[in-house]
Formats: sequence, structure tokens, C-alpha cells
Amino acid sequence: GEVQEGSYSEDVGAEDHDHADHSDHDHGDEDQEEHGEEDHEEHAEMAAMIPTFEILSEHPRKCMNDNEVVTKFVDVFGVYVIAPEDATDEYVLHTANVLAQYIDNDEDGVPDDPKVLDILVEGGFVAPVWKSDDRDKFWEANRGTPCENGLRTAASVYYGSDSGDNWAIGGIEKSYEEKGVPGPWDTNIEEVWHIVSYGWYEAYPEYFGDREDRSSKLTVAMDTARGGYFRETPKQYPDGAWYIYDNGEGGYGGQVHEYFYWIVATNIGALDPALTGKCVFTDSEGNGHLNPEWGICTREELEQKDVLAFELLNDYGFNLPTGIPDGSYKSEP
Repeated sequence: GEVQEGSYSEDVGAEDHDHADHSDHDHGDEDQEEHGEEDHEEHAEMAAMIPTFEILSEHPRKCMNDNEVVTKFVDVFGVYVIAPEDATDEYVLHTANVLAQYIDNDEDGVPDDPKVLDILVEGGFVAPVWKSDDRDKFWEANRGTPCENGLRTAASVYYGSDSGDNWAIGGIEKSYEEKGVPGPWDTNIEEVWHIVSYGWYEAYPEYFGDREDRSSKLTVAMDTARGGYFRETPKQYPDGAWYIYDNGEGGYGGQVHEYFYWIVATNIGALDPALTGKCVFTDSEGNGHLNPEWGICTREELEQKDVLAFELLNDYGFNLPTGIPDGSYKSEP
């Protein structure tokens, strides 16, 4: 597709959306003189929450402890990784570390955006590591309990031979650093971000809102990448579109969520073909193919081709992730 230039459209549609209303927040400079002391106290409180990555046997919510499906819990800044007994500690802790790295990407012990974290904690978001059978049993066991409506999963990471998810313990850069060749993909990079991203949708709707009224900079950027506004997945995307996700599940909001993941993953360098085959893969005959959903593999290409996305992620002063989570939060002193 051609490089897109120009500014965000002011044309906002009026389509209904069944998503909960989000209150508007301005992302301007705060009056530091007025809020400096408050911010300092808040940051001190956050610093006290630095994850220990201890695998716990109980969750603060009673209903989580009344079922026999999930028995392992890891507290990550107040957002919990949950898992059944047969989930290996290695997998559970890897996901917990990736979650911590998305919340505190610079690993200074303070969440990068407290407003985003507050939404995740208060909204009861959890990060499940389980099998599909565990997922079904969990929701069945919690039917009619406070957990049924008081918890939000948003996404899960699955393990097992038939899960289809990939695990790169040690991170996707490990193979390149050790062998000089691309290594396996880590599904945690995608699915954990799908959980954390809900905090961004709800904290800053003007910028990252996922409503189909196209009232956010994120939705305008996505519609540009898709070659137009499509409430449902089109049978065929226009020529030149570089985001051609064809899974109709989740409606317009689902399209936004997947797009947000693609642009963030690209912006932090996680899709670089030198690291994994997630963006460009080779078939059995040795032919290279671009990922059928997304046509941009590097941060440099994102800056040139998806101008609106690159500006949104880099030019508005948000503390979005800049480094690739590898599952080793604060691994170095």
C-alpha cells in the first residue's frame, strides 16, 4: 500500500456501539506545582507494590478461592495471573513477568501509567494461563458468584500440545543473541497486551478508544490502514490496505484491539524478521510470505507507511511500551 500522509479526520460517525460508555480524559501537561506532592505519594505507593513473583495459593476475592479450577495466583501490581494446578510454574511466572513488563516497561519499579493500572485493577482484570477446558470449567464454577461479573479476562494464554500458542521462555530475542537466527514467537507478547490494552482504551478514549463511532485517533488510524471504514469485516479489502484482519469475531471493537496489538508490537520491534517468523514466514518450499493480516514488520516501516499509528504511539507523550517483554522483569539490578 501507499504511504498515508495527512492528519486525523474530524469526521466522526454516529454508529451505536454496545461497549460501556467511557468518560473523556485530556492527556495534557499536569500542573506540577499543584499535583507534584500528590504524584510523589502515589509513586511511592506504587513502588511498594513491586512484584515479588511469588506463586500464591489464594486470591483476595473469596469467589476465586471457592472453585477448584484455578489454584495458582501471582500478584503483578494488583493484576493477577491465574492458573490451574497443572500449569507449570515456568509458564505462570513467564506470563507474570511479561505482564509486569507491559505495566512497567522501563522496569524502574513504578507503573508507567497509574491511570491505566487503576482501570485494570478496579476492573478486576486477570491474566489466565490455562487450557480451554479450564476456561470453560472456571466460568461454569463461577456462575452466579461475584466473580461472574466482577472479573474480566479479555484474553488468555494457553498451554498444552493442542493449544496453538507459542512460548519463548527467555524472550524472542534469545535465539538471535545466542545463535544469530530467528527463534520462536511468544504468544504472551500478544495476549498479555490484549489484557493491558483495555486500560488504555478506557483511560484515554480520545486517543485509544475502541468505539465504532470512530471518535479516537486509534480508530481513525485503523480505518486508514484498512482502506476505509468497515463496521463488519469486508469480503475483500481495498487494494493498498495493509491491515486486513478477516476474523469477524468481536465486531469493530475486535478489529481495533487486534490493530492496536499489531502497531504496538511493530513499534517496539517485536515483529522484526531477524527475531521471529511472526511477520515474514517461510513455507515448506522455502518461499517467504508476509503475514496475511498485517503488512508492516519493522518500526522504520511503521513510521513510513502507517504515519497516523506511528504519531499516536510516539508523538503524544504517552508512556507506552518501548521494549520487547522477555519474561524477565527487573532481571538486572
